[in-house]
Amino acid sequence: MIGRVAAAAYVVVVATVATVGFTTGSTAGILIAAALSLPASVPAIVGYYLVYGLLALVPGANPDSSTGSMSCTAEGVCSGSSNGDLATWFVVATDAVGIVALTAAAVLNVVLLRMVRRGRRVRGSASASARTPSGA
Repeated sequence: MIGRVAAAAYVVVVATVATVGFTTGSTAGILIAAALSLPASVPAIVGYYLVYGLLALVPGANPDSSTGSMSCTAEGVCSGSSNGDLATWFVVATDAVGIVALTAAAVLNVVLLRMVRRGRRVRGSASASARTPSGA
């Protein structure tokens, strides 16, 4: 029971940290989520950048250049505008892919850990039964 609760808590923590990292644009948050989900985060990050690159190929997702202007009054009130920023759908989609990738990495870590534990138990019981005399 505790193992399942700990596994679920681990996945929720990684998902939460990844969500905060991607939605706020915090590199530290993304790196913490990636570090927490090692070793499976390595292929997850590679996959994220592959998807990012493919989405960037969609026309209008990632403009070639960005321009903008800013003006401020003597009172310190500033206003500005920019053209050529990333498309909103592109930002939302890539953030979602990043969150899903790191969360999936955490789930994969849990699955792999359970498989390793199960394999050790099977090998341990097989070697114990091999040591027991069959004629006893």
